[in-house]
This record gives sequence, C-alpha cells and structure tokens, in this order.
Amino acid sequence: MQWLSLKPTSPITRSAGDYNALQQLFTTYSPDILAFQEVDSADALYRVIDKQQYKIYLSERINNPQDSFKKNNQYTGFAIRRNIIVDDIADLSQLSSPAIATGVTMPFRNKLRYGSVIQITINQQPVILLNLHLKSGCFTEKQLTQQKSKACKTLTQQLILIKQWIKTQQRLSQPFIIVGDINHQITDNRQFINKITGNAAVVNLLSASINANCTIKLTTEKTRYRTYRKLIDHLIATTNINALSQHQIQYNKQQLSQFTLSDHCPLLFELSITPIENN
Repeated sequence: MQWLSLKPTSPITRSAGDYNALQQLFTTYSPDILAFQEVDSADALYRVIDKQQYKIYLSERINNPQDSFKKNNQYTGFAIRRNIIVDDIADLSQLSSPAIATGVTMPFRNKLRYGSVIQITINQQPVILLNLHLKSGCFTEKQLTQQKSKACKTLTQQLILIKQWIKTQQRLSQPFIIVGDINHQITDNRQFINKITGNAAVVNLLSASINANCTIKLTTEKTRYRTYRKLIDHLIATTNINALSQHQIQYNKQQLSQFTLSDHCPLLFELSITPIENN
C-alpha cells in the first residue's frame, strides 16, 4: 500500500481524492481476502475498505515497541470478509531480526516486518495464511547467490526461517498459503522453492504464470513513471490449493496521473481448495 498512513510524518501523505481512488479500485474487485503490506494503522486502511464488510487483522508488531519505530511503520496484515471464519494466530515475528533468530555469529537488529499469520476455514477446511514483506535490496538470483550485501544476507536468513515454518506446517499436514512482497524476482521457480522447502514438489508458485507489466508513479518532486516487468510479489501454496485465475491489476493513465496509489500493482487470485482428509 506504499506507506498508507494518516500521520503527517509519513513519507507519503495522501489527499481525500487519493483515498477515494484507492477505495474505488478496491471496490471494483472486492476480494474476500486482502493481504496487505505497508499499512500504518487500521484507521488508514478503513478509509479504503468498508468496515461493515471487512475485519482487519494487523501484525502483532504494532504492539511491540522494541520492533517498531517511533514515527512511521509498515505493517503487514489481512482484511477479511466478516462472514469468513478466522483465527488470529501468532505472527512469524522472528523475521524482524533474522540474524538473531538464526544464530548468526555477528547478529544485528533490523526491526523488519513480521510475517502476519491467520487461519481461515473454507468448506470445513482450515488453511493457514502467511503474509510476508521481506527485506528489500536483493532482487536477483545472482545477488542472492553472491551474498555480497547486507540485504542479501538478511533475506537469506529470512528464507531459512520461512523454511522452518513450512516444515512445521508439513509436519502437521496443514495446508497453507504464503503471499506477499517477497522483494525478490523468482526466475527459477523450482530453485527458489527448494530454498524454502528442501522439496520443490510440496508447494506450487501460483504467481509464476503472471506476466508483470506494472507502471507506477514515483513519489519524486518531478513527476516520473516506471514500468516493472518482473514480479517481486508472489503467492505460494500447498498442492491441494490451485489458482482458477490469477492476474496483475494495472493502473490506467488517468489513475496514475491524478492520484497517489502505490508503487506495486496488486495481484488478484481466485483459488480452489481441495479438502484433505485426516486419517
């Protein structure tokens, strides 16, 4: 949501027209579940979505001052239609300081975003959802392999923690969806999936077939635009969950020129879930 915040200290301030444009965009698609990143408060998001129809589950990081900043924060979370059964469960908070969590010799505190976690129940099938906003700055496979930057070292540590989380879900035979801003271009699907599972056959990258073509307006003094043709937002799911449709929502020229929307184009998925029978 690119610094969605009502605070005057926010790096990006939005007008009433900006919020109306975001609201119209959201209403056009009206998803059952919104997995968001970079939201500073529920109040800010309720200017975009209908409070009567959706309930917001904001990252636990908002309640942990040691992992938050005094002025401005970017929280992950979910907005869920109120008719869906939801259990709000513990976040993957270790992603905030992954060096410490993975026992690196010289750890450093990052105050990075938590992975927000909820459980939904659809047709009596419980599904765990993990919403990520991982470390930025390590966008390519070559960068990740070379491990030269602090960003790439941090992202690698976060991927180790995600792998541990996935192993726990597998041990419990728990279907899951991982979604969010991975901040990494996944060019080799199986290679990346292997990094977080050790077995590329247990999950599918459902965003792999989306052709990225996202034009955004940069928040600079002089109006500039940029087009991204590679995804860094992704959706990964266990093999009992399939995509009936998936695409990137692109902004039109009028929306881009008149309003401050986001520096990411949303991804929209329609998913089908095959129940797993427990023996």
